[in-house]
Parts: sequence; C-alpha cells; structure tokens
Amino acid sequence: MDIRNLRTFLKVAELNNFTKAAQSLGYSQSAVTVQMQQLETELGIPLFDRIGKNIRLNQYGSNFVDYAIQVIEAMEKAENFGTDSRNMKGYIRFGIVDSILNACFTTILPEFNRRFPNISINVLVSSAREIETKIRSNELDFAYLLDYKVPRKEWVRVREEIEPIIFVANPDNPLAGKKDISFEDIIKQQLILMPQGEGYRYLFDDELAKRNLYAVPSIEIANTETIIKLATRENYVTMLPVFAAREYVRSGKLVHLQIPNCDMQQWSQLVYLKGKAITPQMQTFIDTVLELLPPAQTEPCKL
Repeated sequence: MDIRNLRTFLKVAELNNFTKAAQSLGYSQSAVTVQMQQLETELGIPLFDRIGKNIRLNQYGSNFVDYAIQVIEAMEKAENFGTDSRNMKGYIRFGIVDSILNACFTTILPEFNRRFPNISINVLVSSAREIETKIRSNELDFAYLLDYKVPRKEWVRVREEIEPIIFVANPDNPLAGKKDISFEDIIKQQLILMPQGEGYRYLFDDELAKRNLYAVPSIEIANTETIIKLATRENYVTMLPVFAAREYVRSGKLVHLQIPNCDMQQWSQLVYLKGKAITPQMQTFIDTVLELLPPAQTEPCKL
C-alpha cells in the first residue's frame, strides 16, 4: 500500500474536494484521481460517493480514515526505527496564543531544542481564531489554544485544562482591597483589554451584555505581556488568565479584584485536526510538552 496514496486520501477526506486536495499537495487533479482509484482498487471498496462533479466520503471512507492515520504513523515510526532521536531531522509548525507562550513555553522551547537540535520549530503567535484557520488550511500542524473547548468531532485534544480569567489592578487602584466589587465599578476604571473578539475579551463583553452595560477601554492591545507591564506600572484595570497573573499577584505587583458570582473561564488545549498524520517529529514535541508542563487540572486552579 503506497503511503502517498494514503496521505492524499486523508487530504481529500479533510477537504472533500479533489481539486483543493491537489492544490494543497502540489499534485495535478488527474494525479489525485488516479491515486484514489488505485487505493479503492487495492481495498476492493469505494471510498467516495461521486455525484455529478461533487465527491464526498461514504461510510467506507469515513471508517477508513482512522486506519489510514494508523498506517502512516506506523510506517513513519518504522522508517525512524533505530535512529538516534537526537539526530532526527525535520520541522514542526506550531501555533500558540501569546499568554500561554510567555507563561510556559519560554522554557519548553529551548529544552526541546537541546534534546532535538535538528528539528526546527516554526512558531506562529496569534489569536485562537487565526491559528484555527491556519490549521484547517494545513499551514500549521497543531496548536496550543486558549478559548472555548474545541469539539472532539473535529479535533484531537492531547491536553486540556480549565483556566479561570480574573480582573487585576495595580495595588494603588481605588478598587484594590474593596469588597463586593461590581461590573459597574470595573467599567468606571481605566481599562486595558484585548481587542473585541480576541483572547478572553469576549467573556467580559458577554458579562456586560447580561447586565445591559457597555465599556470603552482606554487601551486595546492583543499582547498579554504588554498588558501586564502596563497594569503593574500604571493605574489600569485588566483581565488575565490566572496562570499569567499568578506570580504578579503573589509578589504584590497586582491585586486580584474579586467580583461575587463572576465565574469566567476558558480552556487551554493542545490540539490538532482530526485526520492529521502525526509525524515522529511532532510526536517528540508533544511528548516533551506533556512531560515538562505541570499536570493538567480539570478544576479551576487558584492563585
């Protein structure tokens, strides 16, 4: 069984289109058609329903996806059998949101390079929305997101963890130390937030909408590290994931502003799209991340 045909099959299954699959793989459409015919002949079953100019996986094809992935992974592992992992060559295309990058991966990435010096990591730091788009177009292999929980029907979640989102401020802020803080109190302050629709900003906007409130931030910026620097130096109120705020709250540089009955949270998730064949290079990176990160918590963590 030709591994190229299996890879082409997975791409066609992902895109449900021979032409788009050919363009993505750098083949001609006729080459993709021939490969799929060869695979169906070899298996002795049709994998697609062909109705007019449209093609779609049939039940046989849907069931075969997992088998194709397993075969590709097994063949790639066999090709690397007996090879010193430190000499493994290749590249990884990895997307990550900046808050998780700065909180966790500034130590993980160098350690991975020390272990596997011949594997290059191409890191895209962006919003969860852009990263998802690039994974779907096969411009990225996998990602670490902070967002809604992605559906298992489309995604493989390698690791997931609840991440509470909290409000914080400079200790000199008038809300510091105040009890029973309300959203009305929050929106009266100078706010520095993610732009609308990015990061965890939508959680705040949803809470305001429930209360028929509206906020105009003093600054909108899509960079967690910069938000933290400004919040520790100036008199702003902002919102951050607990993992990003923890050391600053513990050191007294920021104060946790507690709002009763406010439970904002997202999920951090190491994910890839179903149908993606995991190369040995990708597997070494996943294994390293799972080893070096603290155990995932399924309940909200505390400061």
